[in-house]
Amino acid sequence: MERIEGKRILVTGSTGQVAGELTESLAERNTVFAAARFTDARARAALEAKGIATVPFSLGDAELAGLPDVDYVFHCGCNTRPRSPEEGLAGNAEGTGFLMQRYRKARAFFHMSSSSVYRVASNDPRPTKETDMLGGLAAYASDYSMSKLATEAIVRFQARALGLPTVIARLDVAYGRRGHGGVPMLLFDFLQQGVAYTSAAAGDSYCTPIHEDDIAALSERLILKAAVPAPIVNLGGDEIVRVEELVAHMEALTGRTLERAVAEQSTWGTIPLDPTLRRSLVGPCRVPWKEGMRRALAARHPDAVVKPA
Repeated sequence: MERIEGKRILVTGSTGQVAGELTESLAERNTVFAAARFTDARARAALEAKGIATVPFSLGDAELAGLPDVDYVFHCGCNTRPRSPEEGLAGNAEGTGFLMQRYRKARAFFHMSSSSVYRVASNDPRPTKETDMLGGLAAYASDYSMSKLATEAIVRFQARALGLPTVIARLDVAYGRRGHGGVPMLLFDFLQQGVAYTSAAAGDSYCTPIHEDDIAALSERLILKAAVPAPIVNLGGDEIVRVEELVAHMEALTGRTLERAVAEQSTWGTIPLDPTLRRSLVGPCRVPWKEGMRRALAARHPDAVVKPA
């Protein structure tokens, strides 16, 4: 298995849901610098207690000379809920361009993008390929998808202009014990709060959920495939799953029932990603979604799992 050892690595977004496991996994064999705003002092202290250096970083900053020199950069930090097009472009897009410029001499740069850049109906069970139509819209944040697609354009340009080996990963439904836990864990939050999950009248929603352990392992291997021009790779799980299946499995694990509703739009506009290219480059996922969901639920809510499933 391809692994990075004995190198200096910068990870942005280390306090968030997506990059937490990656940060700690890399730190077992490397010198890792976690870059974030660190508005939560406890999150910063928790990283430092594990021997991970922390450095202040805000998306959109143009002056980044204070960041340490490193061999590899994993850029997972982003503004998932920009309040305007300007905020999304300035932070996510321009901010990433400045970061790549700062690390023009790095061995490789990994950019975490989003499956929300695709313009695909959420009730379509066919897996979305990297070459499919772009121009998506995230229902929960109207300016997010636009800013992520604009960011990809800047990443592609900077990779070529700087000669910086780069890879772009389009992440699907991420989940695990960290952050808000992703869609599978948010479903349990809905259950606790008495909030209904809404299915679309047009049909069930599909996704390819990927556990945080697989995100960490596959991201590490993907950065070793960085090149110029930058390859674009889907980063989802290997199993196409209906969100309604996630609900049913959560109910089976907990012995409780989630309220349901039907409307024109589903709670989440998820889509399944085609894993063919990713599997050919770095191999399969290791965590089946049912087992991963049970593990994540048990870690976040130890008393919730009452039945094996």
